Formats: sequence, structure tokens, C-alpha cells
Amino acid sequence: MKNLHTNILKRLDTIIKETADHIHDFIDSKSAFTRKRKLDAFTLIKLTLNMQGNSLEKELDDAFDDDNQLMTASAYVQQKSKLSPQCFAHILQCFNNQLIHIQLLDHKYRLFAIDGSDFNQLWNPNSKNKVTKQVPQPFCQIHVNAMYDLLNNTYQDCIFQPKAHMNERPAAVQLLKHLNIGPYIVMMDRGYTSFNLIENCNRLDNCFYVIRTRIGKGAMKEIRTLPNCECDQDISCRVTISGHYYVMHKDTEKIHLVIHQKHHYKKYFSKNSRDASWDFGDFCNVKFRACKVRINDPDTGKDEWEVLLTNLSRQEFPLSRMKRLYHLRWGIESSFRKLKYDLGCIQFHSKQDDFIEMEIYAHMIMFNTVSQINAQAYVPQSHCKYMYIINFKMACRIIHKHYNCSSTDIIFLKVLRRISRYTVPIRPGRKDKRNIKVKAPVCFLYRVA
Repeated sequence: MKNLHTNILKRLDTIIKETADHIHDFIDSKSAFTRKRKLDAFTLIKLTLNMQGNSLEKELDDAFDDDNQLMTASAYVQQKSKLSPQCFAHILQCFNNQLIHIQLLDHKYRLFAIDGSDFNQLWNPNSKNKVTKQVPQPFCQIHVNAMYDLLNNTYQDCIFQPKAHMNERPAAVQLLKHLNIGPYIVMMDRGYTSFNLIENCNRLDNCFYVIRTRIGKGAMKEIRTLPNCECDQDISCRVTISGHYYVMHKDTEKIHLVIHQKHHYKKYFSKNSRDASWDFGDFCNVKFRACKVRINDPDTGKDEWEVLLTNLSRQEFPLSRMKRLYHLRWGIESSFRKLKYDLGCIQFHSKQDDFIEMEIYAHMIMFNTVSQINAQAYVPQSHCKYMYIINFKMACRIIHKHYNCSSTDIIFLKVLRRISRYTVPIRPGRKDKRNIKVKAPVCFLYRVA
């Protein structure tokens, strides 16, 4: 194999093997995986990683060519119940620690985005993810808070929350505190704006942030008073948790109150638009840079603005660059679509919460694997109107097919050659309206064969 290629499939197998050799560090039962069985820990983890959205019987049939290795769905589920989500979280972390050809912004910053997405699961009355305050009937849904590497197209980490009790801001703080790398920039959408999150980012080492915030009703007082033009200002907000001090001084000074019912945010905007936590002292000055940019053509007659909060240097990231930088955040939205519909992370093979979390972790690991392989594949370019990239969906299908067989260098080179045949054009500037539809989970009996 050429030196310029790194066998990602073999590297993944090595990480799985090391995890399987120390499987009791991640599970509670000391007797599990001690007997010699057809489905050992290594085979079980690899089989789970390589599953897509088909029926469980089809996934098992695709995985084993030898009739003597085939097993029933019941046997697989019994073995899988011995695992835990921590096994797959460990594999994801180890895989991310060994990324190749890491892309940096300005050869200096890792570029991340944090956002959440909902995953539907089949109804389970014993699930912790039940949503009962809905009509016409309750359902189960898990909310995934994910951190995504925008330049390397990989998932860095995630936190699971029940949909009915989700709180994205503390989850974002937790994700950032888990991050232990050099300088990085993290981007978040409007739902994450809070004094507690901004101050946590200000105090974290090597942390730079870009957060879009509201500009109308529900916005901070200082944001509402920005001039009606593009501007770049340094803002300092005085924050307190003392209700008495706030009541006595709110008319004479600009002060914000957190953890109190009578602060300036209104309940009817969103349950996430209120500061529900504060990790610092009674008084604090939260400082940030506010960048107001126009997002539409001024000739249209209607002004449309966005305000970005950041602690990036004004010299290194002037106002003209901030808009282009934040535009890259859309990569995490595209990644959720690929994760769900290209890798099949909308059709799970169980109703149990732990199994759902295992499968989401498994799909994220395979997402990273496909992205790392695509980065090494040759993309033929012709003298056409557009540049071309690898078709992610076809790459998932090809890797799924060949990873079942082997992870040798010969197989890996075959995968690289095969996925290079399937490309799609990059069409910059396309604006398609998001067609959001409610999609229910597909019952086990109605999976496509």
C-alpha cells in the first residue's frame, strides 16, 4: 500500500481489539465475555458498528458469509445486552485521538460546532425518554447534543438527554470542559446564548467562541441598542444573582438578573431563552465582542441583520470575516442529515435506551471512519462548471459492504478505488427551503429488506 494512504479500517479494528481486550473496564459484569463463544466481544462490537438501518436479520446475514457463523437475532441481542454505551464512547474518543491530516483554520485553530438533534425511537413504556405531555399520544425521543469538527468532518463528542428534559446550554458547557486540545473556535446558534455559557467560554483555556444571538424581542438590552448598521463593539454586561440588588438598581444602571422569575427574559419565547444556572459569584462583568452584520442584499428594501457574540481578536477576525466564518457552522446541520439518512441512524434495532445510545455512538464512529477514508480518496476533476467531492452515501454503502469481509490493505485500496467512482458536484450559493416533516420511527416488521 502506498505510504500516502493510512488504512483507517485496520486502525479501527485495532482500537476495537484493544477495547475488547479490556472490556471489563467498561461493563459491570465480571463474568461476561469470559467463556469462548461464537460472538466474542471484538466481533460483537464490530458487528454493531457496521450496522445500518435494515432489519436485524438482514444485518446479521450480511455480516457472515459462513453458515456456521450465522446466529439468531435473539443470540445477538443477548450478547449485546452485556455491553454498555461506555464501550462505544471509548472507541469514539480513541479514534478521534488518532485522526490523520487534521485540518486547522489559519494553521492554528480547530473549528467546532455544537448543536442538538432529536432521534425517534419506538415506544417503550419503561424508557426514560418518554414524552407524555403531547397529543394525541405519548412517544419516545432522545435528544443528542453533539460537538462536530467542521473542517475534518468528524464528531468529537456527544451527550444524551431525554427530549422532555433537554437543556442544551449545560450540555454545551460540559462538552467544552471535556475538550482537551490546543486553541479552538466553537460556534453555536441562537438557542445557546446565555451569560453563564459565555462566561464559561471566557474562562476556559484556548476557547474562542462565535454565538449567534437574538436581535429583537428577548434580546439582551445592549444588543437591542446597537445602531441600525453594520458595527463591531465591545460590550460588558453586569450580571447579578441578587434579586434585591436588581430591584433596587435596575432603573439606574444596566444590570441583568439570573436565576429569578422577574429578569428581563420572557417565558413565552422559549424555555431555553432563560438563564437557569449560574456557576460564578454574586456579581460578574460578562465581556464579549458584538458583531452586527447584514445577511441580505441592501437593494431588496428590507434590512435583515444578525449579531454574533465572540471573543476573537478584531485584528485577526474583522467584521468582514466573521460572517464567512459563521457560515461554516452549517456543516453540523448537513452532518445530521448524513448521519440519519446515509448511515441509517433513524431506524434502530431495539427499544431499550442503552441499545439506542450504543447505536448512535456506533453510527458516529462509522461517520468519522467514512469521512477519514473519503479524505484519502482520489477525486477526479474535469473541466466542468463545478468542483466534485465523494458521494457520502455511496461511500457508506461501499465501506459497509467491504468492512464485513476484511480490513486488509488490499481491501482498503479496493474501497478507495471504488468510492472514487461516485462523486457529486459542489454548487456554492444554493438556497433550498428546508422541508421539515415529522417522521415516526419504522416498526421492526416494516423494515426494507
